[in-house]
Amino acid sequence: MGELARAGREQGTRDSYVRYLNKLIDQLERTKPDPQVREVTVNDCRDFLDGWIDRSPSTVATIHSALNGLFTWLYQEHEVDENPMSRIPRPRRQRPEDVDVVTISPLEVERMLAGTKGWQEFLCLSVLAYTGVRRATASRLRWKDVDLDTGTVRFHEKGRKVSEKPIPNDLWSILRAAAESGEVSSRPSDYVIPNRRLATVRRAERDDRVIWDTVVLVAERVGVVATVHAIRRAFAVAFLESHPGAIESLQALMNHSRIDTTQVYLTAFNRSKAMEAVRDLRWGSGFVENAVKAHTGFEPVPPP
Repeated sequence: MGELARAGREQGTRDSYVRYLNKLIDQLERTKPDPQVREVTVNDCRDFLDGWIDRSPSTVATIHSALNGLFTWLYQEHEVDENPMSRIPRPRRQRPEDVDVVTISPLEVERMLAGTKGWQEFLCLSVLAYTGVRRATASRLRWKDVDLDTGTVRFHEKGRKVSEKPIPNDLWSILRAAAESGEVSSRPSDYVIPNRRLATVRRAERDDRVIWDTVVLVAERVGVVATVHAIRRAFAVAFLESHPGAIESLQALMNHSRIDTTQVYLTAFNRSKAMEAVRDLRWGSGFVENAVKAHTGFEPVPPP
């Protein structure tokens, strides 16, 4: 775990690796009297992975990565003579554009913004909708990172990257109004998105579930199914609609290391636009009118 931390892996990733590797240890202790790391076989790893085959593809891939990462490190440290995971192929991930993910429309984002109550909710939804940042990034944002004079903001993003970005004009006005309202504490060390309740313990960094909880609460209030990542996707779509072809700009705004990651959003956007042509499909005439006039509640009868 220390090696992963020094390599810059996120805390959430390390926590999930610990969870799955401890389950591997539990299984080995049930099947072997005194399991030693050098005695772990390919079949031991296969048996453990088989217990997760009905889980989501992303979960299966994460578990495979955890095991492979551990035994690769042990092999490099000469703790084992062979990496038992080297003969188990990495599971294929679904194409990102084919994954069943929660999506929301621009109108639903507007409904959520309009349905917020108080500065905490409004600032949370505004930061997400106008910047498209991940929830951990939004959670870490402090007022010292916001320059209301120049209209720029410094984000501490995934992979320990620090990026400076321009603030959209509407969000600039919202942040200035919040800072001047007297209702939001805007000292340099304060979070831009306040906690939902008074914190009793001072931590170096708070849990980013405050962002998740706020989004879910507002979404349920206005009758929308939404997640933080759904708002991130909506931001990407809205940007591409306003700036067609500006894929490199979107890559920088989304903090993607590789352009092909950003290309996923463009592919999904273009595919959605291409399918819009089906809306003018018609089968003859009179069917719609007859369906509207139908009074029985059963299938409409085609006109003679």
